[in-house]
Amino acid sequence: MLVIGALLFLLGAGYMLWAVDRLHSTPSETEPLAFDRPVASFAQRIVAAQDRLSRVQPATPLERSLLEALRTRTDLTGRLLLLVLRLLIGSSVATAGLALLATTLAQRPLLGIFRRLGI
Repeated sequence: MLVIGALLFLLGAGYMLWAVDRLHSTPSETEPLAFDRPVASFAQRIVAAQDRLSRVQPATPLERSLLEALRTRTDLTGRLLLLVLRLLIGSSVATAGLALLATTLAQRPLLGIFRRLGI
C-alpha cells in the first residue's frame, strides 16, 4: 500500500505540473490532441467558438481590435477551463495517494503494538 500511495501521489503531482506547463505553452486549438482525451475534449467547444470568430469580417479598426481581444479571451478561457479540470483530477489522485500513505504509515505502529500484546 505504501508503494501504491506514493505512486498515486507522484502521478497526481506530475499531472498537475504538466497541466500548469501546458497552460503557458499550448494554445487551446491544439488541446484536443493531448493524451488525456476525455478532459481535452472540452477544448472542442473553444475550438468551435474560435472557428466562428475566424469567419467574422471586421470593417473598422475598432472592430478588428475588439475581435482580436475576443479571440485572446476565448483562448484564455479554454486554457483556464482545462487547467482547472486537470488540477481537480490531479489533486484528487494526489490526495488519494497521500491518504494511502498516511493510513499505511499510521497502521505500522498500531500493528506492532498488537503483535507485542499477542492480539
